[in-house]
Amino acid sequence: MLSESAVPFGRGGSPPPERLKALAAGSGAASVWGPADKSFLGTSMTDQSRVYFTGHRGIVSEVFYPVLDTVNTVDLQFLVGDTAKTFVDEEKQQSYTVTQPDKRSMRWQATTTNSGHNWRITKTIFTDPGRNALIQRVKFDALNGKNVTQFNLYLLHNPAMDNSGAGDSSKTVKTVTPARTMLVASENSRVSALAISRSWKAGAGGLPMVSSGFVGETDGWTDLLGGSSDKTMSWRNDAASGGNVAQMGWIDLGATAATSVSFDVVLGFGATEGEATSTANATLGSNLAALQTTYDSGWNTYTSTKLNSQGGTADDQYYLAAMALKTIQDKSNGAMIAGMGTPWGESSGDSNNGGYHLVWPRDLFKFAGALVTAGDTETASSVVNYLFNTLQQTSDCGVGEYNAPGCPQGYSRVGRFPQNAWVSGWQYWQGTQMDEQAMPIILAWRLGAAVYNPLWPKIKKTADYIVNVGPYTQQERWEENYGYSPSTIAAEIAGLVCAATIARANNDTASAARYMAAADYWQQSVDRWTFTNTGPHGDGKYYIRINPSQRSNSGTGPQVYNPVSGPDAAIQVTHGNGGGTHDQRYIIDGGFLELVRMGVKRADDHSIAATLPEYDAILKRTIPGKGDAWFRYNFDGYGEKVGGASYDGLTGRGRLWPIFTAERGMFKIASTGVGSDGAPFLTAVKAFSTPQGFIPEQVWSEPTLVTGWDVDLPPGATAGTPTRSMSPLNWAMGEYISLLASIRAGKVVDIPSVVCGRYNACVVPPAAGEVGVSVNVTANTVVGQHVYVTGNTAALGNWNTDLGVPVAIIPVTAVLNSYPVWKNRVNLPVSSSVQYKYYRKNANGSVTWESLPGGGNRTMSTPATGTLTLNDTVTW
Repeated sequence: MLSESAVPFGRGGSPPPERLKALAAGSGAASVWGPADKSFLGTSMTDQSRVYFTGHRGIVSEVFYPVLDTVNTVDLQFLVGDTAKTFVDEEKQQSYTVTQPDKRSMRWQATTTNSGHNWRITKTIFTDPGRNALIQRVKFDALNGKNVTQFNLYLLHNPAMDNSGAGDSSKTVKTVTPARTMLVASENSRVSALAISRSWKAGAGGLPMVSSGFVGETDGWTDLLGGSSDKTMSWRNDAASGGNVAQMGWIDLGATAATSVSFDVVLGFGATEGEATSTANATLGSNLAALQTTYDSGWNTYTSTKLNSQGGTADDQYYLAAMALKTIQDKSNGAMIAGMGTPWGESSGDSNNGGYHLVWPRDLFKFAGALVTAGDTETASSVVNYLFNTLQQTSDCGVGEYNAPGCPQGYSRVGRFPQNAWVSGWQYWQGTQMDEQAMPIILAWRLGAAVYNPLWPKIKKTADYIVNVGPYTQQERWEENYGYSPSTIAAEIAGLVCAATIARANNDTASAARYMAAADYWQQSVDRWTFTNTGPHGDGKYYIRINPSQRSNSGTGPQVYNPVSGPDAAIQVTHGNGGGTHDQRYIIDGGFLELVRMGVKRADDHSIAATLPEYDAILKRTIPGKGDAWFRYNFDGYGEKVGGASYDGLTGRGRLWPIFTAERGMFKIASTGVGSDGAPFLTAVKAFSTPQGFIPEQVWSEPTLVTGWDVDLPPGATAGTPTRSMSPLNWAMGEYISLLASIRAGKVVDIPSVVCGRYNACVVPPAAGEVGVSVNVTANTVVGQHVYVTGNTAALGNWNTDLGVPVAIIPVTAVLNSYPVWKNRVNLPVSSSVQYKYYRKNANGSVTWESLPGGGNRTMSTPATGTLTLNDTVTW
């Protein structure tokens, strides 16, 4: 409610005769976040600047300070009117272009135009490399014979201090040296100061026309565009406290008949009013051209010295993807967030204060791994240290997920990674996703011994947690359902193999054996757990999205890992986001491809090949002129509602995800070994991107039915263009890097070699002093038995039957395989006499050795160069 001294004078009438004072607390319309489809984003490469910015439709939207999970601005835009008071245009509603003047810098140029109203605004946007300040260098042009005296130009700012739109305060502040009037917003220890290099327009009594108000009630937008407004600024309020505030100032364009005017806008930040205003003044008083050069130089150095050009094949979008990923790394501790915004933010308020600007270990693994591929191992190393030193939980608390009374952060277990968290590591949601436990271990392994050896005690805690809890997951990668998920199990297996490798490097053979034994059993059982032979689609044989079974925990051997029920049972599953309840066999997704991406299965594995027809028939759609894309799963409700209304947290229609186009491209390369086979998928991902090169979470499809689930194309939407969910999705930006690099390499570059080598899903080149040995052994078995080889070298497990090398049945055609010949390949020391022996593991985990005359061992002699092939036959 307005105080008596602050009642606005005559909405649509004359300016008030004297300056207004202050507005009462607690007013304003409910606050919302900015739209999630971003047209630019950036930050300085320096640690001295802790400001991260985004833009929507050419205007500044969310600005984060001092960490990447804390929003302080919803939007900062211009309103343009004419002195005849016939119109006021909102900048963000006009036609716009956004470009990178320097393709190797995250500095942006946004141009907004309304030629019908004869104006254009061009802005160059970047941050001060040495201070916490956002800079916009602005040029206002009067077009078609007009001059600047015929326009009124206003700057409108909607703060959302300390990650909250409500509870903010705003006031006018005058600094003395230099003399400048600023608009200051604050909540708790977050303060912003908005300043310009020109003067504000003088009102009655020569006072500057700046004002603070409550959104939808007494703010500048309502003043200019409210129902009875005369389309000119009339209100001047000194302050507005304790609500959803907005700030506006009327910029003095001068009295000369110039056709253009240039000026600078700075948004400074600090922990106090004095710090914020001093920062804004210091930045405005600097040589902004020099600051721009320094800002560009930081990014230029990063791209030229840290990033791999992929043999000259790296394109501008590759560099943009890498720079976008570097932008979303927090400078305080190395964390990286999933996205700089809130999906459907324009219809989401303070109750959703996390959005996507949180840390998800799965997303973090994906795009930190992409930066490793791009050559930036330094950033990825800081991520691994963040994961294990900040994010990993160190105590047991609570009964279970979402049942943790008395636990400050909610449910926790030693070695566990939370579902997601604030940058500080404080848990946000409390679900357990087992792929997120494994992925930090895989990333640590990929970065090498210098990274993982110091972290071994903490890696061991997570690996122990995986063995104790998995392969069952409380949530799979779409965070909605529990049970046995092919994608989750793929990550768990890979994580345990990597953990075993790290354990052996740290002389912990017992832990290595435990991890490897579990990984092998899960790899040998994943089809039995998640591949149906009685499904309703196609020929009925395919991987399902998830088997909603609990872990049996029965038996004394590996049987404890088995589910209570299998994938052929007629079990009903309720899916999130209004997807309904369906037989587990009815829902399919692309998670099975992670079995190949993680090195757990060969690309030509019979179960993988059997699932592709159903996957494509149900979920693939071809967008004319763009390419192929896939839905997450049938009956996915995570997306805009039919008709185009925003997703409301309850139900909607999931659309096509470009990350699956990239995933499929890498699977294609894994299948053929031909890099160029991935090129059409890269072209499609580019086609689904924004004009700036940002890859969205989802794109619109043509109207279609997905097993009876109607997915529409709302009015005004174009198939193959971004929905309003999130753009860019950092996971998708990382996949672009990975796909481009895999095309160049002729193989999928981030498959963990220690995993695919173990399961005969790739050929690992011998290191110096090694030769490749091909193992072919004829051995008869029954279902549930698997053949291994071990020997007196580390590569063969040093006679430890949990560390021996599994040999596999290899597909020959779609219906034939190599049985009873089991195959694998192992790298052994050159010029060595090696003793070895075969054994089988039975379904209960027991071991049966082959029968050799005298009970002895076999012997091979490895050559000095070349290769060796073993062709052996086993008698049990």
